[in-house]
Amino acid sequence: MAARPDLDPDRSIWHFIAVQLRFHREQRGWSESRLANLIDRTRSVVSRYESGKIHLPAKIAEVIDDAWGTNLLFTRLVGFASAAQDGDWLVGLADWERRATRLRLWEVVLVPGLLQTEAYARAVLAAGLSGDLEERLQRRMDRQRAVFERDETPHISALINWACLAHPIGDKTVMREQVEHLAHLADVPHVSIRLVPPDANAHPGLSGAFELLTVDAHDVAYTDDPDEGRLIISPPDVQRYALRYDRIGELAAPLGPSRTLLMEALEKYS
Repeated sequence: MAARPDLDPDRSIWHFIAVQLRFHREQRGWSESRLANLIDRTRSVVSRYESGKIHLPAKIAEVIDDAWGTNLLFTRLVGFASAAQDGDWLVGLADWERRATRLRLWEVVLVPGLLQTEAYARAVLAAGLSGDLEERLQRRMDRQRAVFERDETPHISALINWACLAHPIGDKTVMREQVEHLAHLADVPHVSIRLVPPDANAHPGLSGAFELLTVDAHDVAYTDDPDEGRLIISPPDVQRYALRYDRIGELAAPLGPSRTLLMEALEKYS
């Protein structure tokens, strides 16, 4: 089922909810009237939920999940959207990072955003084609502070492809400071950084970067992109990302050898 032309589920969580509501209703062969009877609303209200003109309330999301057996899908989606202020996926990610007790990061070509220095982040964002540079940089730095400067810092496990360090971003000073920052973070008790060495064969992580977050004992995933990303909350889909992360981890160097690789990269940029 294609999304309605006035909906943009790749950008707005609320639009994604609207698309999913219609998809799951039609998949079950339900009419708008039947769903309206379930939630004690009119058919026109259901139509407005599915067109994104009004937002699905949390209580109704719970009723739908219970009736359809969707494993808290709509309840969680509404929770994400409500936390995201304007429904932006990245804003929503930042809010969930603040609440996460565990973060698992995988990056293919760039140092993970949460682990970037300001100079490195500026160089990365300056190469993009969308948005105000200073605003985007401030948002990234705010995300970092929300994670690292809170009272209960989450456990962070980062798997980083060697190419992230081999490919220069900015000048040598920018890269040297970035590698030094990674080496410093690797010594922090709640942070582990492991590198996938250059001789690693093909693996499922090459298809793109992603992040796994544990929030309130539930896991969600976020697929990363320089300009936009996507939150994934469906348990089967999240599980696939978790398995992918484990497969990448099997190829990554242990902590000690990973630190040696960091020192080799640091020497390169000294």
